[in-house]
Amino acid sequence: MTDGLAGRAERRQHIAEQAGNSSGRVFQAIGSSIEVANVTKRYGPFCAADDISLTIQPGEFITLLGPSGSGKTTLLNLIAGFQKLDSGEILVDGKPIHHVPTHRRGFGMVFQSYALFPNMTVSQNVGFPLRMAGMDRETTERRVAETLEIMRLSEHALKTPSQMSGGQQQRVAIARAIVMRPKVVLMDEPLSALDRRLRESIQIEIRELHQTIGSTILFVTHDQGEALTMSDRIAVLDAGKIVQVATPVELYRHPETRFVASFVGESNLIEAEIVQKRGSTMTLKNKAGYVFNAESRNAIDVGRATVLVRPERIAISNEPASNTTQATVTSAIFLGEILRIEAKMESGETLLIRCSDIAGRAMPSPGDTIHVSWGAEDCWVLA
Repeated sequence: MTDGLAGRAERRQHIAEQAGNSSGRVFQAIGSSIEVANVTKRYGPFCAADDISLTIQPGEFITLLGPSGSGKTTLLNLIAGFQKLDSGEILVDGKPIHHVPTHRRGFGMVFQSYALFPNMTVSQNVGFPLRMAGMDRETTERRVAETLEIMRLSEHALKTPSQMSGGQQQRVAIARAIVMRPKVVLMDEPLSALDRRLRESIQIEIRELHQTIGSTILFVTHDQGEALTMSDRIAVLDAGKIVQVATPVELYRHPETRFVASFVGESNLIEAEIVQKRGSTMTLKNKAGYVFNAESRNAIDVGRATVLVRPERIAISNEPASNTTQATVTSAIFLGEILRIEAKMESGETLLIRCSDIAGRAMPSPGDTIHVSWGAEDCWVLA
């Protein structure tokens, strides 16, 4: 079959027809709801999960995102049953599961290490959970064939793991996790060992897989790009707490704290004085007297505020205008279709700017004066 979006759509339709489903989805949405209520986990004096609450809808793809030590893997392990709660509860489809052993929770699991059986073929690896569950041979073979087709592994069915690339082995591990059609699939940084191009390709495949099988997927990563690309919602963790839960668009455009603004995407954080507030728009003035507007949901309307301006939202020009402020270029890097510019404003603050490379526009050099601006819709007042 052909590659690209058309090829993927054709492949999904082909699988659906084989399963007797003309809607384009192989299986109905089968995901479970998960309710994490006031969960706490301590290791001596260290609190890895600090009174965490989170509601996950059936069939949702939700990502736990945060730096090392933020508690995201601990939370996944508590849901999986690898670790015991100190307090709180976890419910799946409304039923508590803290006393249910891991192997009886019925979750599919994919981890950083592929953990494939080296002496088994791809088909045998994928079919292993079915054989352990006592499924008959005919059903096992059909289910394995369907799953290999979903993961684009049919042509590798008779290979052993040593004959496959890292990306192919990871797809085998995912196939093994979904072959039982679990209601919940847990993934703990499954792509971190892959190179960038392969990682981006498999991100798309996992997203398509979710749309195909309808399971609830809980995905753990420290990679913000993965989280933004794949998720229905993202829960950002810091120091054992969930600090914000939102869709990728909402999280990127409207972070609630400095931590989220700095961790999710590149950021310019500008200190400014609040001049006026009108509805959801604030007028602010930076240290050098540059006056600009920004969106705000902040209840505070006097004093000082921190404003987030994303690098790609900053407009630059060579000539001053009524709504611009001056900055001096300190570095400029050509990244192909993107120019990455660092410039110092008159206030002393450094701006990171990312703009498209435009034919005919000269590459700025350190020491050059540029004029920058942004609109109210391009920046956000942090709480």
